[in-house]
Amino acid sequence: MVKRIYLDNAATTPIDKRVAKAMRDFELEFYGNPNSIHREGQSARAKIDFARAEIAQFINAKPQEIIFTSGATEANNHALRGVISSALRNLRSKVHVVTTAIEHQSVYETLKLMESWKIIDVTYLKPDKQGMIEASDVIKAITDNTVLISVIHVSNEIGSVLPIREIGKSLEAINAKAKHPILFHTDAVQAAKYFNLNVEKNNVDLMTISAHKINGPKGIGALYIRSGTPIDNLMTGGAQEYGMRPGTQNTPGIIGFAKAIQLLGSLEERQSAARRIAVLRDKLISELSQFDRCDLNGPTGDQRAPDNVNFSILGADSELVMSKLDLAGIAASTGSACVSGSAEPSHVIRALGKINDIKAATVRLTLGKQNSLSDIKQAIKVISTLARE
Repeated sequence: MVKRIYLDNAATTPIDKRVAKAMRDFELEFYGNPNSIHREGQSARAKIDFARAEIAQFINAKPQEIIFTSGATEANNHALRGVISSALRNLRSKVHVVTTAIEHQSVYETLKLMESWKIIDVTYLKPDKQGMIEASDVIKAITDNTVLISVIHVSNEIGSVLPIREIGKSLEAINAKAKHPILFHTDAVQAAKYFNLNVEKNNVDLMTISAHKINGPKGIGALYIRSGTPIDNLMTGGAQEYGMRPGTQNTPGIIGFAKAIQLLGSLEERQSAARRIAVLRDKLISELSQFDRCDLNGPTGDQRAPDNVNFSILGADSELVMSKLDLAGIAASTGSACVSGSAEPSHVIRALGKINDIKAATVRLTLGKQNSLSDIKQAIKVISTLARE
Protein backbone atom coordinates (compact mmCIF):
# COMPACT_ATOMS: atom_id res chain seq x y z
CA MET A 1 0.00 0.00 0.00
CA VAL A 2 1.34 3.44 -0.98
CA LYS A 3 2.12 5.67 1.99
CA ARG A 4 0.09 8.87 1.84
CA ILE A 5 2.00 12.14 2.23
CA TYR A 6 -0.17 15.19 2.83
CA LEU A 7 1.30 18.37 1.32
CA ASP A 8 -1.81 20.50 0.87
CA ASN A 9 -1.89 22.30 4.21
CA ALA A 10 -2.69 25.68 2.62
CA ALA A 11 -6.01 24.18 1.53
CA THR A 12 -6.71 22.76 4.97
CA THR A 13 -4.79 21.25 7.86
CA PRO A 14 -5.52 17.99 9.70
CA ILE A 15 -7.45 18.78 12.85
CA ASP A 16 -5.37 18.40 16.00
CA LYS A 17 -6.68 15.60 18.23
CA ARG A 18 -6.63 17.96 21.21
CA VAL A 19 -8.85 20.38 19.30
CA ALA A 20 -11.29 17.61 18.38
CA LYS A 21 -11.43 16.48 22.02
CA ALA A 22 -12.08 20.02 23.28
CA MET A 23 -14.95 20.38 20.82
CA ARG A 24 -16.46 17.00 21.64
CA ASP A 25 -16.26 17.56 25.39
CA PHE A 26 -17.81 21.01 25.05
CA GLU A 27 -20.71 19.89 22.85
CA LEU A 28 -21.65 17.06 25.16
CA GLU A 29 -21.82 19.31 28.22
CA PHE A 30 -22.69 22.79 26.91
CA TYR A 31 -25.52 22.19 24.47
CA GLY A 32 -27.61 25.30 25.17
CA ASN A 33 -28.13 28.08 22.65
CA PRO A 34 -25.68 30.81 23.75
CA ASN A 35 -28.33 33.45 23.09
CA SER A 36 -30.88 31.94 25.47
CA ILE A 37 -31.30 33.44 28.94
CA HIS A 38 -31.55 30.16 30.88
CA ARG A 39 -28.62 28.56 32.65
CA GLU A 40 -27.79 26.16 29.82
CA GLY A 41 -27.64 29.00 27.32
CA GLN A 42 -25.63 31.31 29.53
CA SER A 43 -23.12 28.57 30.35
CA ALA A 44 -22.47 28.13 26.63
CA ARG A 45 -22.29 31.91 26.23
CA ALA A 46 -19.64 32.15 28.95
CA LYS A 47 -17.48 29.60 27.14
CA ILE A 48 -17.80 31.58 23.89
CA ASP A 49 -16.77 34.74 25.72
CA PHE A 50 -13.64 33.05 27.06
CA ALA A 51 -12.81 31.72 23.58
CA ARG A 52 -13.35 35.15 22.01
CA ALA A 53 -11.05 36.73 24.58
CA GLU A 54 -8.34 34.16 23.87
CA ILE A 55 -8.47 34.79 20.12
CA ALA A 56 -8.51 38.55 20.69
CA GLN A 57 -5.43 38.30 22.91
CA PHE A 58 -3.62 36.38 20.15
CA ILE A 59 -3.87 39.41 17.82
CA ASN A 60 -3.76 42.07 20.58
CA ALA A 61 -7.38 43.14 20.04
CA LYS A 62 -10.40 43.70 22.27
CA PRO A 63 -12.86 40.79 22.56
CA GLN A 64 -15.71 42.91 21.16
CA GLU A 65 -13.62 43.50 18.02
CA ILE A 66 -13.76 39.79 17.10
CA ILE A 67 -16.74 38.75 14.96
CA PHE A 68 -17.14 35.01 14.33
CA THR A 69 -18.06 33.94 10.79
CA SER A 70 -18.49 30.71 8.85
CA GLY A 71 -14.93 31.04 7.56
CA ALA A 72 -12.45 33.30 5.81
CA THR A 73 -14.48 33.74 2.62
CA GLU A 74 -17.40 35.19 4.57
CA ALA A 75 -15.05 37.35 6.65
CA ASN A 76 -13.35 38.74 3.54
CA ASN A 77 -16.72 39.44 1.92
CA HIS A 78 -17.95 41.18 5.06
CA ALA A 79 -14.84 43.36 5.23
CA LEU A 80 -15.03 44.45 1.59
CA ARG A 81 -18.77 44.72 1.08
CA GLY A 82 -19.40 46.20 4.52
CA VAL A 83 -16.79 48.93 4.24
CA ILE A 84 -17.69 49.81 0.64
CA SER A 85 -21.42 49.90 1.43
CA SER A 86 -20.84 52.25 4.35
CA ALA A 87 -18.56 54.49 2.30
CA LEU A 88 -21.02 54.71 -0.59
CA ARG A 89 -23.82 55.62 1.78
CA ASN A 90 -21.82 58.25 3.64
CA LEU A 91 -19.79 59.80 0.81
CA ARG A 92 -22.54 59.50 -1.83
CA SER A 93 -20.02 59.11 -4.63
CA LYS A 94 -18.06 56.41 -6.43
CA VAL A 95 -15.23 55.11 -4.27
CA HIS A 96 -11.80 53.60 -4.94
CA VAL A 97 -10.15 50.47 -3.56
CA VAL A 98 -6.48 49.45 -3.72
CA THR A 99 -5.67 45.73 -3.74
CA THR A 100 -3.26 43.30 -5.39
CA ALA A 101 -3.49 40.88 -8.28
CA ILE A 102 -2.50 37.99 -6.00
CA GLU A 103 -5.37 38.11 -3.51
CA HIS A 104 -7.46 35.10 -2.53
CA GLN A 105 -10.50 34.57 -4.75
CA SER A 106 -12.86 35.79 -2.03
CA VAL A 107 -11.22 39.21 -2.24
CA TYR A 108 -10.28 39.30 -5.93
CA GLU A 109 -13.61 38.07 -7.31
CA THR A 110 -15.69 40.12 -4.87
CA LEU A 111 -13.98 43.33 -6.00
CA LYS A 112 -14.24 42.31 -9.66
CA LEU A 113 -17.98 41.82 -9.20
CA MET A 114 -18.51 45.14 -7.44
CA GLU A 115 -16.40 46.84 -10.10
CA SER A 116 -18.71 45.43 -12.77
CA TRP A 117 -21.62 47.14 -10.99
CA LYS A 118 -19.93 50.50 -11.72
CA ILE A 119 -20.03 51.53 -8.07
CA ILE A 120 -16.29 51.29 -7.34
CA ASP A 121 -12.96 51.72 -9.07
CA VAL A 122 -10.24 49.22 -8.20
CA THR A 123 -6.48 49.29 -8.62
CA TYR A 124 -5.02 45.76 -8.83
CA LEU A 125 -1.30 46.06 -8.14
CA LYS A 126 0.76 43.51 -10.06
CA PRO A 127 3.66 41.74 -8.34
CA ASP A 128 7.18 41.59 -9.67
CA LYS A 129 8.48 38.34 -11.20
CA GLN A 130 9.15 36.99 -7.71
CA GLY A 131 5.59 37.68 -6.57
CA MET A 132 6.40 40.64 -4.32
CA ILE A 133 4.68 44.03 -4.02
CA GLU A 134 6.34 47.07 -2.45
CA ALA A 135 4.59 49.05 0.27
CA SER A 136 5.45 52.25 -1.61
CA ASP A 137 3.49 51.03 -4.66
CA VAL A 138 0.41 50.48 -2.49
CA ILE A 139 0.66 54.00 -1.09
CA LYS A 140 1.26 55.54 -4.52
CA ALA A 141 -1.99 53.97 -5.76
CA ILE A 142 -4.09 55.98 -3.29
CA THR A 143 -6.41 58.57 -4.84
CA ASP A 144 -8.71 61.26 -3.41
CA ASN A 145 -11.63 58.82 -3.24
CA THR A 146 -9.76 55.77 -1.89
CA VAL A 147 -11.67 54.29 1.06
CA LEU A 148 -10.10 50.86 1.44
CA ILE A 149 -6.81 49.02 0.97
CA SER A 150 -6.97 45.23 1.04
CA VAL A 151 -3.65 43.37 0.87
CA ILE A 152 -3.11 39.71 1.64
CA HIS A 153 -0.55 39.04 4.38
CA VAL A 154 0.78 35.78 2.91
CA SER A 155 -0.23 34.58 -0.56
CA ASN A 156 -2.13 31.33 -0.31
CA GLU A 157 -0.73 30.25 -3.67
CA ILE A 158 2.86 31.43 -4.05
CA GLY A 159 3.78 32.15 -0.43
CA SER A 160 4.75 35.81 -0.84
CA VAL A 161 5.00 37.59 2.52
CA LEU A 162 3.78 41.10 1.81
CA PRO A 163 4.87 44.21 3.78
CA ILE A 164 1.73 44.66 5.90
CA ARG A 165 3.47 46.52 8.72
CA GLU A 166 5.13 49.02 6.33
CA ILE A 167 1.81 49.67 4.57
CA GLY A 168 0.05 50.19 7.89
CA LYS A 169 2.70 52.58 9.14
CA SER A 170 2.61 54.70 5.96
CA LEU A 171 -1.18 54.72 5.98
CA GLU A 172 -1.28 55.94 9.57
CA ALA A 173 0.58 59.11 8.55
CA ILE A 174 -1.69 59.65 5.54
CA ASN A 175 -4.85 59.19 7.59
CA ALA A 176 -3.72 61.82 10.06
CA LYS A 177 -4.26 64.42 7.31
CA ALA A 178 -7.02 62.76 5.24
CA LYS A 179 -10.55 64.15 4.84
CA HIS A 180 -11.96 60.67 5.33
CA PRO A 181 -10.23 57.56 6.72
CA ILE A 182 -8.67 55.02 4.38
CA LEU A 183 -9.29 51.65 6.01
CA PHE A 184 -6.77 48.82 5.85
CA HIS A 185 -7.82 45.16 5.59
CA THR A 186 -5.56 42.13 5.42
CA ASP A 187 -6.39 38.50 4.76
CA ALA A 188 -4.06 36.89 7.33
CA VAL A 189 -5.36 33.34 6.96
CA GLN A 190 -2.03 31.87 5.82
CA ALA A 191 0.00 34.02 8.22
CA ALA A 192 -1.41 32.93 11.58
CA LYS A 193 0.80 29.86 12.05
CA TYR A 194 4.12 31.65 11.87
CA PHE A 195 3.78 35.44 11.88
CA ASN A 196 3.00 38.22 14.33
CA LEU A 197 -0.63 39.29 13.81
CA ASN A 198 -0.56 42.10 16.37
CA VAL A 199 -3.17 44.47 14.95
CA GLU A 200 -1.68 47.50 16.68
CA LYS A 201 1.83 46.94 15.38
CA ASN A 202 0.50 46.18 11.89
CA ASN A 203 -1.95 49.11 12.10
CA VAL A 204 -4.78 47.23 10.40
CA ASP A 205 -8.47 48.08 10.75
CA LEU A 206 -9.80 44.71 9.62
CA MET A 207 -8.19 41.28 9.57
CA THR A 208 -9.38 37.85 8.48
CA ILE A 209 -8.34 34.59 10.16
CA SER A 210 -9.57 31.01 9.86
CA ALA A 211 -9.47 27.94 12.11
CA HIS A 212 -8.96 25.13 9.62
CA LYS A 213 -5.65 26.58 8.41
CA ILE A 214 -4.15 26.15 11.90
CA ASN A 215 -5.18 22.55 12.67
CA GLY A 216 -8.61 23.66 13.86
CA PRO A 217 -12.12 22.82 12.63
CA LYS A 218 -13.66 23.80 9.31
CA GLY A 219 -16.64 26.13 9.15
CA ILE A 220 -15.41 28.77 11.57
CA GLY A 221 -13.46 31.96 10.97
CA ALA A 222 -13.24 35.44 12.38
CA LEU A 223 -13.10 39.03 11.24
CA TYR A 224 -11.31 41.56 13.40
CA ILE A 225 -13.03 44.95 13.13
CA ARG A 226 -11.30 47.82 14.92
CA SER A 227 -13.67 49.69 17.22
CA GLY A 228 -15.25 52.65 15.43
CA THR A 229 -14.66 51.29 11.93
CA PRO A 230 -17.52 52.37 9.60
CA ILE A 231 -18.85 49.08 8.25
CA ASP A 232 -22.32 47.80 7.33
CA ASN A 233 -23.76 44.36 8.04
CA LEU A 234 -24.14 41.83 5.25
CA MET A 235 -27.17 40.14 6.83
CA THR A 236 -30.12 40.97 9.05
CA GLY A 237 -32.29 38.91 11.36
CA GLY A 238 -30.52 38.74 14.69
CA ALA A 239 -28.40 40.59 17.22
CA GLN A 240 -25.64 38.01 17.60
CA GLU A 241 -21.96 38.96 17.37
CA TYR A 242 -22.54 42.48 18.68
CA GLY A 243 -25.21 42.96 16.04
CA MET A 244 -22.70 42.43 13.23
CA ARG A 245 -23.42 38.84 12.21
CA PRO A 246 -26.89 37.36 12.88
CA GLY A 247 -27.44 33.65 13.39
CA THR A 248 -26.78 31.14 16.14
CA GLN A 249 -23.05 30.84 16.69
CA ASN A 250 -21.14 27.70 15.80
CA THR A 251 -20.31 27.08 19.45
CA PRO A 252 -18.22 23.88 19.11
CA GLY A 253 -16.34 25.49 16.21
CA ILE A 254 -15.54 28.57 18.30
CA ILE A 255 -14.22 26.40 21.13
CA GLY A 256 -12.10 24.46 18.64
CA PHE A 257 -10.84 27.69 17.08
CA ALA A 258 -9.67 29.00 20.45
CA LYS A 259 -8.00 25.69 21.27
CA ALA A 260 -6.14 25.72 17.95
CA ILE A 261 -4.98 29.28 18.64
CA GLN A 262 -3.82 28.21 22.10
CA LEU A 263 -1.83 25.30 20.65
CA LEU A 264 0.06 27.61 18.27
CA GLY A 265 1.93 28.87 21.30
CA SER A 266 3.88 32.06 21.74
CA LEU A 267 5.40 34.06 18.89
CA GLU A 268 8.80 32.59 19.79
CA GLU A 269 7.39 29.05 19.55
CA ARG A 270 5.78 29.83 16.20
CA GLN A 271 9.02 31.29 14.87
CA SER A 272 10.86 28.17 16.00
CA ALA A 273 8.31 26.02 14.15
CA ALA A 274 8.74 28.24 11.09
CA ARG A 275 12.49 27.65 11.06
CA ARG A 276 12.00 23.88 11.18
CA ILE A 277 9.47 23.90 8.36
CA ALA A 278 11.60 26.30 6.28
CA VAL A 279 14.44 23.75 6.23
CA LEU A 280 12.10 21.24 4.55
CA ARG A 281 10.78 23.94 2.21
CA ASP A 282 14.28 24.93 1.12
CA LYS A 283 15.24 21.32 0.45
CA LEU A 284 12.23 20.96 -1.85
CA ILE A 285 13.09 24.19 -3.66
CA SER A 286 16.79 23.35 -3.95
CA GLU A 287 16.24 19.84 -5.33
CA LEU A 288 13.43 20.68 -7.74
CA SER A 289 15.18 23.81 -9.05
CA GLN A 290 17.82 21.56 -10.59
CA PHE A 291 15.34 20.54 -13.27
CA ASP A 292 15.05 22.88 -16.27
CA ARG A 293 11.33 22.17 -16.56
CA CYS A 294 10.66 23.21 -12.93
CA ASP A 295 10.14 26.96 -12.58
CA LEU A 296 9.67 28.32 -9.06
CA ASN A 297 6.72 30.66 -8.54
CA GLY A 298 7.15 33.24 -5.80
CA PRO A 299 10.09 34.58 -3.80
CA THR A 300 12.75 32.81 -1.75
CA GLY A 301 14.13 33.19 1.76
CA ASP A 302 12.38 35.35 4.35
CA GLN A 303 10.09 36.85 1.70
CA ARG A 304 8.44 33.44 1.31
CA ALA A 305 6.18 31.68 3.82
CA PRO A 306 8.13 28.83 5.48
CA ASP A 307 5.56 26.22 4.46
CA ASN A 308 4.99 27.08 0.77
CA VAL A 309 6.54 25.70 -2.41
CA ASN A 310 4.96 26.43 -5.81
CA PHE A 311 6.41 25.22 -9.11
CA SER A 312 5.34 25.27 -12.71
CA ILE A 313 6.36 22.14 -14.61
CA LEU A 314 6.79 23.49 -18.12
CA GLY A 315 5.15 21.52 -20.91
CA ALA A 316 3.13 19.36 -18.53
CA ASP A 317 -0.64 18.97 -18.13
CA SER A 318 -2.06 20.04 -14.75
CA GLU A 319 -4.76 17.37 -14.49
CA LEU A 320 -2.35 14.60 -15.46
CA VAL A 321 0.30 15.78 -13.00
CA MET A 322 -2.20 16.00 -10.13
CA SER A 323 -3.51 12.53 -10.95
CA LYS A 324 -0.02 11.01 -11.02
CA LEU A 325 0.92 12.70 -7.75
CA ASP A 326 -2.21 11.34 -6.08
CA LEU A 327 -1.57 7.83 -7.37
CA ALA A 328 1.98 8.07 -6.00
CA GLY A 329 0.60 8.99 -2.58
CA ILE A 330 1.25 12.75 -2.69
CA ALA A 331 -1.65 15.06 -1.77
CA ALA A 332 -0.88 18.41 -3.43
CA SER A 333 -2.82 20.98 -5.42
CA THR A 334 -2.58 23.30 -8.39
CA GLY A 335 -3.30 26.31 -6.19
CA SER A 336 -6.20 27.54 -4.11
CA ALA A 337 -8.72 24.86 -3.17
CA CYS A 338 -11.43 27.44 -3.88
CA VAL A 339 -10.85 26.98 -7.62
CA SER A 340 -9.88 23.32 -7.64
CA GLY A 341 -10.85 21.47 -10.79
CA SER A 342 -9.67 24.23 -13.10
CA ALA A 343 -6.89 23.29 -15.52
CA GLU A 344 -6.14 26.94 -16.28
CA PRO A 345 -3.50 28.96 -14.43
CA SER A 346 -5.02 31.00 -11.60
CA HIS A 347 -5.15 34.80 -11.65
CA VAL A 348 -2.22 34.71 -9.21
CA ILE A 349 0.04 32.71 -11.53
CA ARG A 350 -1.03 34.80 -14.51
CA ALA A 351 -0.16 37.96 -12.57
CA LEU A 352 3.49 36.82 -12.46
CA GLY A 353 3.55 37.14 -16.26
CA LYS A 354 5.74 34.10 -16.78
CA ILE A 355 3.66 31.31 -18.33
CA ASN A 356 0.67 33.02 -19.93
CA ASP A 357 1.50 31.60 -23.36
CA ILE A 358 3.24 28.41 -22.26
CA LYS A 359 1.61 25.11 -21.37
CA ALA A 360 2.57 24.31 -17.78
CA ALA A 361 1.30 22.46 -14.73
CA THR A 362 1.32 24.41 -11.48
CA VAL A 363 2.06 22.33 -8.40
CA ARG A 364 1.60 23.80 -4.92
CA LEU A 365 3.16 21.89 -2.04
CA THR A 366 2.35 23.27 1.41
CA LEU A 367 3.87 21.73 4.50
CA GLY A 368 2.46 21.11 7.96
CA LYS A 369 3.73 20.18 11.40
CA GLN A 370 3.10 16.51 10.61
CA ASN A 371 5.60 16.45 7.73
CA SER A 372 9.07 14.96 8.06
CA LEU A 373 12.29 14.89 6.04
CA SER A 374 11.37 11.45 4.70
CA ASP A 375 8.10 12.92 3.37
CA ILE A 376 10.04 15.61 1.53
CA LYS A 377 12.54 13.13 0.07
CA GLN A 378 9.68 10.99 -1.24
CA ALA A 379 7.95 14.04 -2.75
CA ILE A 380 11.18 15.07 -4.47
CA LYS A 381 11.58 11.57 -5.89
CA VAL A 382 8.05 11.53 -7.31
CA ILE A 383 8.09 15.06 -8.74
CA SER A 384 11.58 14.55 -10.20
CA THR A 385 10.21 11.64 -12.19
CA LEU A 386 7.39 13.83 -13.53
CA ALA A 387 9.84 16.60 -14.46
CA ARG A 388 11.87 14.13 -16.56
CA GLU A 389 8.90 12.79 -18.54
